[in-house]
Amino acid sequence: MFIFLVSGGILLVQATQSKIEAHPQEKVCVSMTVDKSAQQQETREVDAQALTRLYEQFRRPIHSYTYRLLGSQEDADDITQEVFIRAFTAWDGLYERDRLSSWLYRIATNLCVDLLRRRKRVSWWPLSPRLRRTDATADDQVPDDLASFLADSGGIPEVAEREMIRMVLSAMPVDYSTVLILSAAQGLTYQEIAGIVGISPNAAATRITRAKKMFAVHYQNISKDGVGAQE
Repeated sequence: MFIFLVSGGILLVQATQSKIEAHPQEKVCVSMTVDKSAQQQETREVDAQALTRLYEQFRRPIHSYTYRLLGSQEDADDITQEVFIRAFTAWDGLYERDRLSSWLYRIATNLCVDLLRRRKRVSWWPLSPRLRRTDATADDQVPDDLASFLADSGGIPEVAEREMIRMVLSAMPVDYSTVLILSAAQGLTYQEIAGIVGISPNAAATRITRAKKMFAVHYQNISKDGVGAQE
């Protein structure tokens, strides 16, 4: 039995281990439970080992990405689970996909954006007029604190600084926070990000530059003036 994710629901893939070991290249019949009540089961012909590799390779980066975008461990658990449910459900079509990682990130992005928009993204405080101007003067490099936070390096000693970063990211328009996290935290290229969010590589590069400036301006403002400062 392979247990892919149980937090917030159930996602089980059951298979006969001896059969997999005896026929590692063959598809095996697995039972997939994909509903939270665990009442409905669907039997599909899939490569159980490939499903295991898919989950083991991408679970952590997908969860890290969704957590940074949503700011909630529970929401990240739920979205990550849904990403792999959809991937497993559409498994037959995955063999033809050249960039599986981009496809998974696209699913995760769409799910996160839908969730944020349903909630209308009520921020703790509004963006200042200066921050909304994407041509505002600021260093377009990702601040060291942001890079450390996004990279899971543990390089930020102060909890208050981590909280400020979360607040700035959550207050930014989702189109900008998404590409900033994909670039700074996940290390994806302009081409990959373009495919995920559905824009051209040039547009992705421009949006990332604006997102860096947007973050830097507001982070500098609240660092100097306090979290509740407004212009």
